[in-house]
Amino acid sequence: MQKFTAFINKYGILFHSLSILFWLWLISNGIQTMQTEELPLTKKIAFGGLIMFLFLSIFNLYRAIIKRKQS
Repeated sequence: MQKFTAFINKYGILFHSLSILFWLWLISNGIQTMQTEELPLTKKIAFGGLIMFLFLSIFNLYRAIIKRKQS
């Protein structure tokens, strides 16, 4: 567990930035799919989950930046 927290402390900002890019990529693909075809409710709910994970990643990036400034 200590190795994992050391990794996150060292590369947290990079890791969270890359995860935000990944979520944005998935969301953009979902938007393109929504524009070309009608999606069932389950896929719309999954799209909402992507938005939730995006905001979670943004919050984690914010926390990593604050933690880095305090150190």
